[in-house]
Amino acid sequence: MGIVTALLSTPYRFVRWTLDAMGYELTVRSRASETRFRKGINLNVGAGEYHLPGFISLDYISEYYHGNKPANKHLVHYDIRSDPLPYADVTVDNIYASHVIEHVETEHVERFIHEAFRVLKPGGVLRIVCPDAWYLYQVSSFDNDFWSWRRHQFEHDARYLVKGQATPSDFLTRELASVKMRHYVHAGETTMPAFDVSERDYDALLMEFKSGLEFNPDLPGEHINGWDFKRLQPIGRDAGFEHVLESKHRGSVSAAMQGPDMDRTQPQMSLYVEMVKARTGSTPS
Repeated sequence: MGIVTALLSTPYRFVRWTLDAMGYELTVRSRASETRFRKGINLNVGAGEYHLPGFISLDYISEYYHGNKPANKHLVHYDIRSDPLPYADVTVDNIYASHVIEHVETEHVERFIHEAFRVLKPGGVLRIVCPDAWYLYQVSSFDNDFWSWRRHQFEHDARYLVKGQATPSDFLTRELASVKMRHYVHAGETTMPAFDVSERDYDALLMEFKSGLEFNPDLPGEHINGWDFKRLQPIGRDAGFEHVLESKHRGSVSAAMQGPDMDRTQPQMSLYVEMVKARTGSTPS
């Protein structure tokens, strides 16, 4: 056993030494081991088919997302637009909502955040991940290669009919108002022509993107709402959360939401926000 342990630990020590010399720190947390940090009730809202160990999956079950697959025993139907979270007050430890709020209107996001506060225990954490509208606006306002990862999809995905050159404004529109993107097969009657993002006021552009858009149950995956920390912070405060902070990729203040199975969806463009309930004196608002 000692020989085997030595053989296994030698590569680890070498990798750790190499990374340390480069100024990096190696932390090992396997997916299988994550459940030790995930005690109590943890919710993954908008989970899709991806099941996080130690989390209960809630999602809008539809043919768009789930096809005709047999019922997933891990999945609970939940419509963020109308359903209260199906848990009693002060019973939930953590709530994770990754790339959910961009699909629904603001009023439903506000109600969801209030619901999260209601069900979370003192010290509980709501972690929200979504496209970072402010960051995407900035990187779309000057010439650079940020959108190279999305350009390949535009050129090869049948949902996009790109004729000529896709512009930064096309990429930005796709993320913040999908059905207004002029090259999209599901585009509505009103689309955004190519424009110079640097010449547009950010807040006014967000309003233009959102104008006239609403959730479509036949196409629930469309983006109809753009979010940034400035918009989310007052909603969290109003709901009663003591701390509302901009987080980092896998940088949760809750150990239950730090693992390698977290924050897997498009981290290069994502905003991470955490809302933390006070450890004492919190009551549902």
